[in-house]
Amino acid sequence: METTRIPSSSSQPCRQRPGFACEECRKRKVGCDRKRPQCGKCADAGVKCVVDSNRLARGPKKGGLKTLQNRIVALERRLSLETVEHPLFGDPDTPVTDETLSASTSPLSEDANSKFPSSCEQMMFWDNELRLKIPPSTPGLASLPLFPCQFPPSPPLPPECRLIDELMASDLNQVYFDRVHPNVPIFNKSRYFSWSQQLAISNGPNHMVCLQYAMWTLAMAHSSQFESCRDRLYGETRRMLEDLDFAQNDMGIVQIEQVQAWLLIAFYEFARTNYRRGWVSAGRAFRLVQLARLHEVDSPENMIEGEDPVLTEEKRKTFWVAYCLDRFIGIRRRWQLTLVEDVIFTRLPSPELSFQAGHPTQMCFLSQAMGARSQSTLSPLAECSILVTICENVLSHHEQSMIEGTFGSMPSDVQFWLRHDWLSGMLSKSLESLDVNYPGMAGVTDPLLLFTSMMAHSVVIYLCQIMEASGMQSYYGPTVDGFQNRAMIAAREIARLARAHEHIGYFKAHIFLPVVVFLGASRLISHRTTWTDGSKAFGVTPDSQGHQYGMESCVEAELQSCKNTLRKLQSSNNLARGHLHVLESENFTSDYVQVFI
Repeated sequence: METTRIPSSSSQPCRQRPGFACEECRKRKVGCDRKRPQCGKCADAGVKCVVDSNRLARGPKKGGLKTLQNRIVALERRLSLETVEHPLFGDPDTPVTDETLSASTSPLSEDANSKFPSSCEQMMFWDNELRLKIPPSTPGLASLPLFPCQFPPSPPLPPECRLIDELMASDLNQVYFDRVHPNVPIFNKSRYFSWSQQLAISNGPNHMVCLQYAMWTLAMAHSSQFESCRDRLYGETRRMLEDLDFAQNDMGIVQIEQVQAWLLIAFYEFARTNYRRGWVSAGRAFRLVQLARLHEVDSPENMIEGEDPVLTEEKRKTFWVAYCLDRFIGIRRRWQLTLVEDVIFTRLPSPELSFQAGHPTQMCFLSQAMGARSQSTLSPLAECSILVTICENVLSHHEQSMIEGTFGSMPSDVQFWLRHDWLSGMLSKSLESLDVNYPGMAGVTDPLLLFTSMMAHSVVIYLCQIMEASGMQSYYGPTVDGFQNRAMIAAREIARLARAHEHIGYFKAHIFLPVVVFLGASRLISHRTTWTDGSKAFGVTPDSQGHQYGMESCVEAELQSCKNTLRKLQSSNNLARGHLHVLESENFTSDYVQVFI
């Protein structure tokens, strides 16, 4: 029997010649004989033969299989948990609480929404319909090796399952830069739109997706048209950020986008959820700021040669927004600050126009601005940073005077007045700088600048409260009376600026505007309840009872202006709702206000 001999693979000629084909043959899609220094085709054509030996390896990208397995695990988990008709909305009977950070939202009214569903709801419903058609167990998945210990519990949402369509994304970007960015000016618009367009085309890094979702979430908090899907997007964004934290183990790598995303989520939570949750999220952002060493952006050891100056300025602005937020929280509750002033090696933020033009101006350091307060024009964020630093020093002055009074270490009269006069002088210089550089504050259209001016007046009130609490009124009556007059003028100025804010729009208001308005209103209430015939609240003595009645009416009108501002803000800001409730409570007295904000 004749046997057929199968030739070995080594005896057959190789289909592909060894070496790389030249670029000309690859371009013309013809076979290259790979002769060197010039192949036959290039020699016949009389062209230069170029060979690129540094080519990317063929096959799937590194980590692609792991990403696919990660998505399969997430899909199986979601399919196994779907027990209701519309799983993306969650269980209608389960409310969103402080302990629940799931993606569930409150049930929507069928009568109000069944006929005219929003774009977000349509996407959710279609996604749900597609999911229900997928069988609960996909053949072949069981054979894939699963490594649950290597994956976070809930991987970031794949781009194809996003909750925001292209039209909504465009609207939210516009809302963000119109209403949020003026108070949180940390992005260069050109740079943002450049990478966001790339993100829409291809799968971008997780930290970029998280930042974009955080921006859209905060934009929804400043608009009334996205109420139906705001909580859902917030829950998804928060989950993605937590998964990102869970997946990172390297202490030396922190993406600036991750820091920015946590800051934006903290602002959202202060306005739309509760103070405790916002405080915890802000703490995470502050730790990431420290980990990224944003407080040392301009330190010679940390400067990156050849880094884009726009990116460097974004780092500066991100740090100063975090710095201000740290002071807003710490001063209000007398909590320990995280970002300490003494170790800052980051310049003050550049003016917005030069930053957006791509040529940020190099500014001075905070210590230089505090030491020699000139009349040079600073950006609103820089002015705000200086004022919150003064607030921090005022708080330290208050705490030190309380310790001296408690423990009887009273070298204090001289030291108290030295500190008090220095802080009062710094505050007067800041107010003068604002008046010179930004005259006609009521006509200003920048909400951060308006908030900064109101905050400066609120520090005047706080200094007066410290003096009243010191027990020195019997010894320094005229001096205390002078500060009380200044505090009353400051409270009236806060009421005037609060009315002026209505022309800008309350959706553009700073998240912490309600606490400044509350302090001005509390001072007006204190003045109203302690009114006497010889009132010196305005620096004048009434000549008649009719004049006095007119002054009382004026104070009452300004108090109502503050309350009206809080009423208009309460629909989009929980801080306004809480402070308005306190002001309108029957047992409210001026003694309630123990701290600055």
